[in-house]
Amino acid sequence: SDINMSCLENSRNEEMEALEVWIDETEEQIYNRANVAGRRRSSIILSEEFVVLVENIKKDYEMKGFLKRRVQEGMDKTKAVRPFISAIFGTLREKNNTIMNFVQTLEDKQKEKKEAEVIKASEKEAELVTEPKRVIEPKNVVNKPPEDLKGNPLKLSGERSNIVAEGLFIGSIYVGREGQNDKKESTMGGKSDSWRVKL
Repeated sequence: SDINMSCLENSRNEEMEALEVWIDETEEQIYNRANVAGRRRSSIILSEEFVVLVENIKKDYEMKGFLKRRVQEGMDKTKAVRPFISAIFGTLREKNNTIMNFVQTLEDKQKEKKEAEVIKASEKEAELVTEPKRVIEPKNVVNKPPEDLKGNPLKLSGERSNIVAEGLFIGSIYVGREGQNDKKESTMGGKSDSWRVKL
């Protein structure tokens, strides 16, 4: 049983050592990616490249077995070999939580940005979909042939004289033949000229 305990202790120490090495490498990786010359840090951490980096860090943490119960419990009892400058307790749990909380904060910020972009895109799409203002264009005016009140087409006489009304008074106008002196015209005292009525 002493041998088993010793094996378990050695295995736990190896896991704690592997975890601390992983934390140090991950911190360095994040720092190097975030400090690119000529770019603002805030724009870098929200970039697509950094989103992928955060996803890979979380996947790698799980794949290496650091979420296992014995590893999580072992962190509390193990002192960090290289604690962060800001460390208070100096345990591996504190070091682990510092880096993983930072990774979680990055992921939350990236999600916020993505959600804001989705909302902005949907608002823009909604603006495009809204019905544009209708412009009333004048209809082409077509010269229709004249119609009477019932909609029947009227045939105009053109230059022909009106045979039906010829020689009659219409209102106060005498309708006569062109170029012909009529007896009725003489009774009017020759004051009325010949008229042609077009209907």
